[in-house]
Amino acid sequence: MIEPNNHPPTDPQTEELIRSLKNEITSLKSNLEKKDDRIETLENMVNTTMKCLNARTRGWEDLEDKLQDVVDMLRKRVPHCDILDFLKVRDSEEMRNYRI
Repeated sequence: MIEPNNHPPTDPQTEELIRSLKNEITSLKSNLEKKDDRIETLENMVNTTMKCLNARTRGWEDLEDKLQDVVDMLRKRVPHCDILDFLKVRDSEEMRNYRI
C-alpha cells in the first residue's frame, strides 16, 4: 500500500504558486462580496423606486376618481357648496387612512 504524501511541498516555486493562488482566491471572494453588496443595493433602490411610483400612481388614480365624482356632481347640478363639503369630507377620510 502506498502512503499519501502529507508533507508540505519544499519547492519554493510551488510554495509561491500556492501562496499566489490563495491570494487570488481571497481577492476573487472579496470582489464577489462587493458585487453581491452592490446588487443588493441596486435591488433595494429598484424596490424603493417602484414603491414610490406605485404610490404616485395610486395618488393620481384617486385624484382622477375624485375629479370624475365632481364632474358627475356638476352634471347633476349639485350646489357648489355641497361639492366643496363632499371634497372636504373625502379629504379628511383620506387623511385618516394615511396617518403619520
